[in-house]
Amino acid sequence: MTGSGPVRAAGKDLSKSNHRKGIAMAYIIAEPCIGTKDTACVDACPVDCIHPKKDEAAFEQATQLYIDPVECIDCGACVPVCPVTAIFALDELPEKWKEYTKINADYFGRS
Repeated sequence: MTGSGPVRAAGKDLSKSNHRKGIAMAYIIAEPCIGTKDTACVDACPVDCIHPKKDEAAFEQATQLYIDPVECIDCGACVPVCPVTAIFALDELPEKWKEYTKINADYFGRS
């Protein structure tokens, strides 16, 4: 990381996150995001891992937002700001939405 020190979110040192240990898919955006695409999560993300953004060409065509499993640093900053409770830690993702793990990874060509 560049800058004067480690990136922090909610008091957590993000330079020691699961992302740095090579663990994929810390957080998943699931079905409640479909059709909503509220970008509060994009604004809350300290590493710019949620796409597409409103200013990206793919935003209009996308049915939901996606978290890049490589760029996500497992900070959880996106979870509390989601107005439709669509973002889950991998181990808290409801069984009915398990396929969204692959859907998020596939969006970035990471599966």
